[in-house]
Amino acid sequence: MLSKIWKRIKRVRQYFYDRITSSVYQLIFAIAYENRKYLVLAFTANLLASTLEAGTFGVIYIALGVLVGDIALGDIENPIVANRLVQSVLGQFNSNQTFVTLVLLAAIVQIIKSALHYLAAIWTNELSLNLRERVSDRLFETVMRLSFLCASRYKIGDLVEYLGGAETVQYQIRLWQDFIVNFLLFLAYLAVILWISPGLSLLAIILCSTLLGLQRYLEPRFRQLSLVITDIGVEVAKEIAQSIQGLRLIHTFGQQQTTIKKVRYLRRKIIPVKRKSTRLVAIHDPLGDTLTMIVVSGLLIGGLGILGQSTRSLIPALLTFISAFNRMAVQTKRTIRVLNFLANSFGDMSRLDEILETKDKQFVRFDGKNFTGLKKEIIFDCVSLQYQKGQDFALKNISFHIGKGKIVALVGASGAGKSSIADLLIGLYEATRGSILIDGLNLREYSLSSWRSHLGIVSQDTFILNATIGENISYSIEAVSKERIIEAATQARARDFISNLPLGYDTVVGERGYRLSGGERQRIALARAILKQPEILILDEATSALDSQSERLVQDTFEKYKGDRTVLVIAHRLSTIVNADEIIVLEKGTVVERGNHQTLLALKGLYAHYWQLQSQGSELQTHQKSNET
Repeated sequence: MLSKIWKRIKRVRQYFYDRITSSVYQLIFAIAYENRKYLVLAFTANLLASTLEAGTFGVIYIALGVLVGDIALGDIENPIVANRLVQSVLGQFNSNQTFVTLVLLAAIVQIIKSALHYLAAIWTNELSLNLRERVSDRLFETVMRLSFLCASRYKIGDLVEYLGGAETVQYQIRLWQDFIVNFLLFLAYLAVILWISPGLSLLAIILCSTLLGLQRYLEPRFRQLSLVITDIGVEVAKEIAQSIQGLRLIHTFGQQQTTIKKVRYLRRKIIPVKRKSTRLVAIHDPLGDTLTMIVVSGLLIGGLGILGQSTRSLIPALLTFISAFNRMAVQTKRTIRVLNFLANSFGDMSRLDEILETKDKQFVRFDGKNFTGLKKEIIFDCVSLQYQKGQDFALKNISFHIGKGKIVALVGASGAGKSSIADLLIGLYEATRGSILIDGLNLREYSLSSWRSHLGIVSQDTFILNATIGENISYSIEAVSKERIIEAATQARARDFISNLPLGYDTVVGERGYRLSGGERQRIALARAILKQPEILILDEATSALDSQSERLVQDTFEKYKGDRTVLVIAHRLSTIVNADEIIVLEKGTVVERGNHQTLLALKGLYAHYWQLQSQGSELQTHQKSNET
């Protein structure tokens, strides 16, 4: 028996230890300590209010004794009434006057108690608001600080769901406020009934023990159901977020009905679980009310024998006891209900702890040496990249250098590793082996924010904000004039289509720029890079969505920067890189050829093969156009 009790104590201790030491509760405790003023004020107000509540019942008990006994205050035998101070104040009144005075005193005490509860609620709300804002900031900061490799492992729906976790924390604070209020009132009523009769109080303790036993039986089931409900809810949220983001794809492939059925199926999965949870919650109140009524009936029947007093003295004691006991039972049920709600939110808090936990996560480096500009060269020294353990290497022993002001082009089939090299240079990933040296210093030693401030990046997968054209072009650049924005758009060959839009540069382009074509989005990205005037330019299929004439014009724009900008180009159209200082040909993550355009053609290797295929394709298109003419 003792061993079982000890095991249960250890389980309870471990449960609370796990909660207290979790990342989310450590954060809550830290913020609560910073706002301890509100915490102390709220607790003190609740404690005083509960004490006054117990005092109210004491006053009511005295008043009933005076009224029923129809005798002077000093003649009442109860010790609390014999208090000299009370007698000195009220002893000069008759019974009716004393009764009225005591009732008014009880009312005043209740008003003060209610005011204290109101103040406690205000201070608790201040605490919860501060907690909510700080946790919201911490969650968003955590997501933003995740390394690109780490963040890319999550679905967008997951991250959006995590960012809503601050509401859970605010809800938890409200629950704990309710728990403290209810528990302190429970103690106040318990003190009253113990003062009136320890014997009758034993029945109350039995009832409370029964209710607590019921809570102990139901709480693990609530927690388990909460986890299941949370998991299914997350799946629904992820599917909805993914469906909204992929509206174009869904409409293109006519998958509206399929998507609706899938979301509906996921929603239906949660119904049986919620039904079971509702049944557990619903059984608690009727059972508690039944137990309470049984005990009250027992008190009414056996009260006279237990109290052992005259009928006249029994009535105020029994009325006060039953009233206090009934309120104690209500507080017991409320306390247990709050504990059930806390158990129900266990799943949400556990999920919140997942994103706040720093173990097994990688974060962006904000410290390091400030990068002020490229002096000499960028060197890839035996660089290998493996995205995840157990996977094949995306890059294997890559070595090359990019001199200041030079243009280096990367060529290869899809999956050869071209974009991986660009991502390493940007700092989205870190090399698994080898190093990237910037003027002899490892890229890892630089502050990534200062390094990226010198980069201009245009990729094939262009992200456009749901903002105006002007705001998209000037993204990351503060206090830029409209003239400079127009000049950048002109150089990117975007001015004509922007001028034809209803509001020109003030036109909002919609979510992910869905109102623009692929070529228009790419021109916006090019204008963004041109406006930034970066020292190092990374072009990853930057003109793939442009027609040949627009591409040539854009290339002419970048030719003007030759010698002033260090450029890394990734291109499938080899005609765009014939003037590159060096062309590196990749295959399956390794370098197979390198040299300028003429050198590589003379090798008659893989690059020459690509050039021949594209030249034949160009000739075929020219021949088809001449026939149409």
